[in-house]
Amino acid sequence: MRELSCDEVMEQLPLLVVGDLNQDEEHDLDVHGLDCAECAAEIAESRKLAEVIEDIPRAESLNERIAQAMPLLRARLLAALPRRAGYGRMSSPLGPLYLVVSDQGLCAIHYHESEEGIVAWGKASDLVPSHDQASIRPYVRQLEEYFAGEREEFDVPLDLSTASPFAQRVLQATARVPFGHLVTYKSIANEIGEPGATRAVGNALGSNPIPIIVPCHRVVRSDGSLGGYTGGTDIKRHLLTLEKAMLVH
Repeated sequence: MRELSCDEVMEQLPLLVVGDLNQDEEHDLDVHGLDCAECAAEIAESRKLAEVIEDIPRAESLNERIAQAMPLLRARLLAALPRRAGYGRMSSPLGPLYLVVSDQGLCAIHYHESEEGIVAWGKASDLVPSHDQASIRPYVRQLEEYFAGEREEFDVPLDLSTASPFAQRVLQATARVPFGHLVTYKSIANEIGEPGATRAVGNALGSNPIPIIVPCHRVVRSDGSLGGYTGGTDIKRHLLTLEKAMLVH
């Protein structure tokens, strides 16, 4: 048995799909998956794809079988590739902000970051960011209007795919909190149908990849105190002062 790295597992997956791994090699994949949930999910998806390919009815020619399997293979391989994203920097009353935009929409706003930090974050999120100031202009315009007191709602596409499924539910609920209003972590937990998950909601909001536009600053503790904030409580207080926010009971 050999211990595999995550990169080695990814390299083996196409072989798993086409049935070119022996029993020992598949065992090594499964052993790695015991300690790595992300790789385990990829291994399971690859096995599903292999089963689909095996179930393709016998065709009269090899070319026909390949043609039938190709859309599935293409979709699976594209899903495994890191996505490209553009990033740029804007000035704000909170200090410089870095925005990252994928082909699906805005996927990150970073406080206190550097270009090197953006690239490192992208790598950890299966994105390949490259500097592209033009890609962030529509988002910069709406943020500037918000900071100037001229905008209360944002209408830009968002990409929450870098967050876990649970965190996505939390962020989607948080995105619905209106300008100028406050809700509690507990109320967000109730809204997503997880009344006992107040702490988990707080953790999800603490790693909110798109602050300001997904307004986690509008979520506070049940006693009315601010709670934490990724950019720091001074920034949270600044945003709430800008919005003249009031707690909704």
